[in-house]
Amino acid sequence: MKRTEEDILSNAKKDFKRLYDNNFHNFERCRDNLKFVYDIGEGQWPAGLKEEREADGRPCLTSNKLRKFAAAVANSERDQRTAGNVIPVDDEGDVETARIYSGIIRYIEHNSNAQLVYTNAGEQAIAGGFGCWRIKSKELTDSFDQELIIEGLKNQFAVLLDPDGWCGFITEKMTKQEFKDKYPDAEEENIDIDSEYFNNWYDNNDSVFVREYFYKDKVDKTIVQVRKIDLSTMMPETETKIFELDNNISDEELLKQGWIIDTRNDGSQFKKTSNVYKVKWSKITGSQILEKGEWPGKDIPIIEVEGDWVWMEGKLYKRGLIDGAKDDQRQYNYWKTSMTERYAIAVRAPYLVTAKMVDGFKRFWDEMHRKVRTYLPFTPDKNMPGGPRRELPPQISTGERDLLEICNRDIEDTIGRYKSSFGQLSNERTGVAIRERAGRSEFSTFHFPDNFRRAILKSTRQLIDLIPHFWDTERIQRLINENGTQELAKINYEVVDAETGKRFKLNDLSVGKYDVVEDVKIMSTRRQEQLIGMTALAQGNPQLGILLAPHIAKMQDWDGAQEIAQEINEFKAQLLGIKSPPPDWSGGETLPR
Repeated sequence: MKRTEEDILSNAKKDFKRLYDNNFHNFERCRDNLKFVYDIGEGQWPAGLKEEREADGRPCLTSNKLRKFAAAVANSERDQRTAGNVIPVDDEGDVETARIYSGIIRYIEHNSNAQLVYTNAGEQAIAGGFGCWRIKSKELTDSFDQELIIEGLKNQFAVLLDPDGWCGFITEKMTKQEFKDKYPDAEEENIDIDSEYFNNWYDNNDSVFVREYFYKDKVDKTIVQVRKIDLSTMMPETETKIFELDNNISDEELLKQGWIIDTRNDGSQFKKTSNVYKVKWSKITGSQILEKGEWPGKDIPIIEVEGDWVWMEGKLYKRGLIDGAKDDQRQYNYWKTSMTERYAIAVRAPYLVTAKMVDGFKRFWDEMHRKVRTYLPFTPDKNMPGGPRRELPPQISTGERDLLEICNRDIEDTIGRYKSSFGQLSNERTGVAIRERAGRSEFSTFHFPDNFRRAILKSTRQLIDLIPHFWDTERIQRLINENGTQELAKINYEVVDAETGKRFKLNDLSVGKYDVVEDVKIMSTRRQEQLIGMTALAQGNPQLGILLAPHIAKMQDWDGAQEIAQEINEFKAQLLGIKSPPPDWSGGETLPR
């Protein structure tokens, strides 16, 4: 369905209002969570109580015990980097092309500094309840080719995404002058102050919200099953494939490309039209469309990392790690402040004196609570023969200390992380007990890193879908392998089969279907697992030691490991009677002697 610009603006305003109204409570909760975790603004004290105490000159102490819990989960995500490997999922896909897909994805992540983007969004979800990043394209500076980048969205409140993936917004706020400078050809904003959408698109008539609007639009898609034909004999061959007709391409045009539409036994063509959804994109204000186009992927390129969440009565509620522990943290701060006040008052317990006793020494006595005095001068008074005497200081309540410890334990219980998970001593004495307790702590918060992993896999699937659209011409592409090494690969190069004389594309990324492996491993432990496994094999069977030695050396992280691995290879080749082994030979392949 083709939409006019009026339709796009109208739908955008309705979509934005719907998403904003459904997410306003999540934004408010997220802001409060972030201020609480990072102790920003009023932080962990209720605003009214803090103002009242500060007006009276009373302290508002904060012992931020929640930051370490958020940091522990976030740092485990940093350490345990999720790795998604691409695999073929149909008969046209192949393992080598899947490896190239994986290498391109690592190249995209490397160029985008994606690990920082991922972990920042993950920490946003842990601390506040949600985080996000986006996928976008950019043109290379030294060619007309385009490539993909993963871009972080530091302000998660600038993003609105439909939970079902039908539409999404990324907002940028700018002054009117900034708007004119950035979009000099744009029309003067037609601001309707009485519109119900005014507050969503303008800020007091001084600023303009410019938004990227992604939405799915329903279109007709015609697909056919085509059969390869030998143009010299005009005889059909066995090769068939599914082909999407672009702009109602004619049968004659198909024939020029060496294909004909396949037919069934009854003579009817393998051809059908169905409804599909394409992602459209517009950059808009409240009154005009600045830019528009079509996004080649099938999904909106905004990836959200979910924290803890629940649906209730048709509304989505997003929560961070520390939501349930905020009251316990407030109590902890209050009781610690109360105890501190009592201790401070104890050393400043007042003296009972008469006016005559301090006459002439008033300044001395007034400064006594601020300065250490070795003596206290006074004038004797027969009305108080014993001289000045100090009142008993207020006693520190054991109940307050107990409440402080209860709040501390409740924070751990509410979050589900205990002392042993931070490496602190606890009641456990055996190694098994310590591991069990630490494992229980990690398991209770596992849904946060699991949702983080799901977001990365979703992002990887989008890259798999997008790569054929952006890597669609002949080029030499840099790949990054799983072990961090790099190589160059030819993409979409047309070559001739020496035996058959047929022309085909080498590493054609448009052929075949691919997916990301669900059962991903952790990058920080995979290398260690491989190294431990190979070392155990070599120790258990010394005969395998000579075969595994170069692999074990190659897996080491110290300087010179690769050179030592090569020297072991050469030594192995001499033992096996092989001359001049190639540099990457590890003894696994048979070479001529």
